[in-house]
Amino acid sequence: MRYCKTCGIHYRTPINSCLFCNNKLEEDNVLDEDMKFFYPPMKKEPKAKKTVKKILYFILLFGTISCLGIGLIYKNSTQGIISSWSIYVLLSCLLAAIVIHEFSTPSNVFHKIYLTGLSTLMFLIAIALLGDSYHWALDYVLPFGLLALNILSTCCIFGSKERLYEYSIYVFSTSILAFIPLLLYFLSIISVGWPALSCCLYAVLTLFGLFFFSTKESKEELKRRLHC
Repeated sequence: MRYCKTCGIHYRTPINSCLFCNNKLEEDNVLDEDMKFFYPPMKKEPKAKKTVKKILYFILLFGTISCLGIGLIYKNSTQGIISSWSIYVLLSCLLAAIVIHEFSTPSNVFHKIYLTGLSTLMFLIAIALLGDSYHWALDYVLPFGLLALNILSTCCIFGSKERLYEYSIYVFSTSILAFIPLLLYFLSIISVGWPALSCCLYAVLTLFGLFFFSTKESKEELKRRLHC
């Protein structure tokens, strides 16, 4: 059994670093029957940081409600659809709230970058779908964005077995999402096929390499994280 001094958590899994603080685990000779498992105490967020977050969330919420209200007034006066610019503001504020939440939450740096990149990708696609022309987003932004996230996740697992345990779920998830552009191409929703095909081929190679070159312990850890 291995032990994390920082978090006070014992692990039965074959990983070598703590899932919470990423520090290296140390060997512990205590038997399982003598263990007293407990959850580590939660660290409270500093009041100043919490106050700043609340102010930013309030500004985003106030701006969103104001713009939606103006859009509804414009709709009533013209008897048309709600103004699209207010939807753009709503999506922008939502993206800003996600970024603030991710970078203010204590988590892995890669996790913050990955979710921010994925949220930005979804934001660009939503903006494109609201406009008259969306092919630039579905034909190029979607496949190349997923390809970039997949390459970033793949590069992070090189170098040590601990990184494979930590980032394999990101590689697997992004590789599955990479099949979406090819599906859209077969459904004739997008017209340019080579970006979707490139994204899908890299995903297939990544999945093949993930399962072919992983050790038995790595595969068991991946199954555990996917709840298989």
